[in-house]
Amino acid sequence: MASPDAFSESSESPLLTVPEASRVLRIGRQLGYQLAHEYLASGGTSGLPVVRFGRKNLRVPRWALNELAETGRVVRLCDATPAGVSRAD
Repeated sequence: MASPDAFSESSESPLLTVPEASRVLRIGRQLGYQLAHEYLASGGTSGLPVVRFGRKNLRVPRWALNELAETGRVVRLCDATPAGVSRAD
C-alpha cells in the first residue's frame, strides 16, 4: 500500500482539477467545464472525463486525460480497466 505522503506536492497527483486539465489541453477554463459537464450529461460518451466528488468537486484522472490528448478517445471511466488487471467477461 502507498504511504500517506505518496502523492505529496512534489509528485504528480493522479487527479487534476478541471482548470489544470484545461491548461494541459490548451483550452480555456470555461470550455473545460463545459466539456466536463457534457461528459457527465452524456454518460461518458463525449466530453472531458471527470469524477465527481461531492456536489461541486470535479477531478480529471491524469491517465484518462493522457488518453484523450494522445488518441482523441474519450474514456468511459465506469468501463475502464485499471492497469495490470485483466477483466473476466
